[in-house]
Amino acid sequence: MKIMLATDSPSLESKISDRFARTSYFLIYNLENGNFDVIDNSSIGSHGAGPKAVQIAMDNDVSAIISAIPGETAMEAVRESKIKVYDGRGLSAKDAIGKFKSGELKEI
Repeated sequence: MKIMLATDSPSLESKISDRFARTSYFLIYNLENGNFDVIDNSSIGSHGAGPKAVQIAMDNDVSAIISAIPGETAMEAVRESKIKVYDGRGLSAKDAIGKFKSGELKEI
């Protein structure tokens, strides 16, 4: 299973971003082996960022997103994609992954 984390920098020590679609980076974390890929989100553009971010999750076979609360258009795209979203505000990516694994994160 893969999860996507919206982060401020390209590491597991990074904080979960206060923004979803306009975050600086997405980390695609594989729960089975602990490996992750980094996606630089700086070129996502200004129009339609929410659906584009959800498309990144879909293209990477992500089952869950950990981020701040997505905006309306992003949430609409998330609902259509059937990907679950969890609130990771205030946590590092590493801590958010741990809380996700133990079922402690709140689904949005």
